[in-house]
Amino acid sequence: MTHQAKVLVVDDDENILAAFAEFLKGENCEMVPASSAEEAEEILRQRRIDVLVTDIRLKSKSGVTLFMEVKQEEHTLPVIVVSGYPDQISEAEVKILGADYYFVKPLELNQLREALRSCLSKERRP
Repeated sequence: MTHQAKVLVVDDDENILAAFAEFLKGENCEMVPASSAEEAEEILRQRRIDVLVTDIRLKSKSGVTLFMEVKQEEHTLPVIVVSGYPDQISEAEVKILGADYYFVKPLELNQLREALRSCLSKERRP
């Protein structure tokens, strides 16, 4: 039995979560949704996740704060950051902070697909 990749998607917009669910189903990945950074942190404590996808703007804690805290614990967890507000933080800034990829909404699905596949192909320690 092959391992189905688990992708944690953090966004407070239900429409974005639904779109990611459809996209990830097509990529044969299991989507684990979270609508807040706190919910994502709880999921990460309970389950092994293969890739973290987070929006920058979340209600109580930013996606940047979330992925920086996650990277302190799980250095090898691939992170894809998405934002509808490219003026808030640049691609260079999020990469310096530890993100693997940065995309501006609306997402270009072929670029997202390539980034996801690249993240999933990286060797991670258990």
